[in-house]
Amino acid sequence: MVNPYDILLPKDIYELAQYHIMITARLDRIWTEYAGFAMNKRFLPQTDLIFPILFSELDFYEVLLARVRVHLPEEILRELNHDEEI
Repeated sequence: MVNPYDILLPKDIYELAQYHIMITARLDRIWTEYAGFAMNKRFLPQTDLIFPILFSELDFYEVLLARVRVHLPEEILRELNHDEEI
């Protein structure tokens, strides 16, 4: 399993902003995929099998996103957050 702390982050602010955008999009896709999967089931999925995988993946990307956010200036974070709300 890949550790989010082992991933080297770029030094360039704009590359970090791109990482932020990609990670946020991936997090959104994970939730969308799970919601679509769950909604198309006639019976509730077996959560004890799905949730560990789902939350492990979410945790990985959330930790990676937090690492990126620490290095971004407040102005860029505000702009990224504003773009996410649209």
